[in-house]
Amino acid sequence: MGILNKYLTLIKENPDMFRNSGDIGEIKIITDEKRILAEQKKIRAKLKKEGKPSCWIDIGVLAEDEWDYIVRDLVEFPDGRIGGFRRDLNRKNLESGTGVVIMPVQGNRVLLLKHYRHETRNWYWEFPRGYGTPGLSAEQNAIKELSEEVGLLPRKLIPVFGRSDTMFFYAEMDDGEPQTQDGEAIQKIELIDIKDVDEWILNNKITDWFTIIAFLMAQKRKYFSL
Repeated sequence: MGILNKYLTLIKENPDMFRNSGDIGEIKIITDEKRILAEQKKIRAKLKKEGKPSCWIDIGVLAEDEWDYIVRDLVEFPDGRIGGFRRDLNRKNLESGTGVVIMPVQGNRVLLLKHYRHETRNWYWEFPRGYGTPGLSAEQNAIKELSEEVGLLPRKLIPVFGRSDTMFFYAEMDDGEPQTQDGEAIQKIELIDIKDVDEWILNNKITDWFTIIAFLMAQKRKYFSL
């Protein structure tokens, strides 16, 4: 199946991901096959004239794996320009899974993972998090991620923020020593005083925005105080 045909199938199966609201200023997705082909032809001619690769306006599913689709939509920008716009679609969310981010605490200490991220080829201090798991609720997925990443289970799991694709939790953890798990690209786990997390953020030691959101929302909801 070609990249455009696969894309058109994706549109039929997940119409909400390709909807246009009609609001002023939005970037509109063009989903009509005939118009996609016509606009592609014009843009490819322009790219060729400029000495640029024609594949820059390939519209469709450019790549996929078990986790994501990488697609390029044909869009109309607010000023009327037509062009391609690439985005990643989380496959697990499309299959009704909910991603999770969990702030795990033991007493007045919080667990932080030193986690390697392939996309930037760097290490980050983070709270446990993970893709959605189809068939599991957000709460069940959070418990699974904690078990997989720190080897402990929560006594209490409290949602602090989120939407349909990602939920953020504050977790009061069982006692015990957290353990790094094989295959998770986690170098080590630190237990630090909750009040020190604020300093780690301000000093750019914590830069992961998922972690920062979880921390700030748990603080705003007064599950802890500094």
